Amino acid sequence: MGEPGDEETMAVLGEEARKGLGKERRQIVMLVLVVAAVMLVAHFTPMRAWLQNAQEWKRYVKEFGWMSRAIFLGGTALAVMMGLPRLPLCGVAGLLFGFTEGVVLSLVGSTLGAYGAFLGVRYGFREGVAAQAEKRPWLGKMLKKPSLLKVFWVRQLVLPGVVLNAVLGVAETRHRVFLAGTFLGYIPLNVAATLVGSAPGKASLSETVMQLMAALAVINVVVWLLWRRYKKVGGDVGR
Repeated sequence: MGEPGDEETMAVLGEEARKGLGKERRQIVMLVLVVAAVMLVAHFTPMRAWLQNAQEWKRYVKEFGWMSRAIFLGGTALAVMMGLPRLPLCGVAGLLFGFTEGVVLSLVGSTLGAYGAFLGVRYGFREGVAAQAEKRPWLGKMLKKPSLLKVFWVRQLVLPGVVLNAVLGVAETRHRVFLAGTFLGYIPLNVAATLVGSAPGKASLSETVMQLMAALAVINVVVWLLWRRYKKVGGDVGR
């Protein structure tokens, strides 16, 4: 059994997460359209040489083996820890390493970066955190006694990652709950962004289109699942 009012809190948090993913979906749709337009032009114009260069870049990166992965992983972790958006980095990971490796590297790197920011706030760097929390009192209320599910859903909100890491750092968040909830919560958008990023590196236009369609499918399925899940929860709470 949860705390009194916990179901209502989860319903509100789920609804906010659904809205957040909806906004991110629109951004990813626009990105997909831009990439698709560029790829169409590139395949039927002299810009086709750029696609061949993309393949060369990937081979060049792979020649560095584990070192290139370590550099990207460390750079991603540092960037996320400093508050930079992670989704462009997911796209870069997909372009340089392909979808599978790109997803793994972006997930591990962004989770480590978020954890680094969490530790910084938890053990000293709390200046400015109170001000950020005051701007969003509803967020602090939702994250009272954070659970894995709460951390997961809050990662779907359209809020700067640095704010979420700070609020979770000053809340009563257990380390394993933060890590697991953050890692799982990053999966939907990381997968979608990495799919888009890896699309230009494909050898054929059909493969590129399939990648872009897969990115749209991922984000649409997640939004639909959130809507279905929290429509039920919201209905149960309202009874």
